Amino acid sequence: MVRLVKLLSVSPDHTAAIGERLGKLLAAGDVVAIRGVLGSGKSVLARGIMAGLGVVSKMPSPSFVIVASYLGSSPVNHIDLYRLETPEEALSIGIEDMLYSGAVNVIEWPEKITEILPPSRIDVLVELRDLPEERLVTIVPSDERVGARLVPLAAE
Repeated sequence: MVRLVKLLSVSPDHTAAIGERLGKLLAAGDVVAIRGVLGSGKSVLARGIMAGLGVVSKMPSPSFVIVASYLGSSPVNHIDLYRLETPEEALSIGIEDMLYSGAVNVIEWPEKITEILPPSRIDVLVELRDLPEERLVTIVPSDERVGARLVPLAAE
């Protein structure tokens, strides 16, 4: 079982490639909760995850869309909670139902809905590093079922 994976990205393209590798390991019903400061590369990683899931549509700007749904290898929801202020706002637009719908859910700013996140998920932290384009991507599966599928990612 994988307890955590730390990967150093040296560019936005590399961050997207990490996301794509992660996306290829996901299964229907998985929830990926991506945290990081503004400008850290959460959306770049999310785009990579979507590509790994076979989504060919372009993701709209998170400034305008809170939830976008796609069809890839399974249904995929990209949820960007940046503009929301309270968990109640998320509940009012049906986020909780999406989390348990069987789709893969990729969530940016999940700290805004900590109370309703499923306990079985993949937590990802994208951190800025000393060099301008470097990022440290830390991937933490919440349980053995999820962690077992991330073994190929840890080996790379």
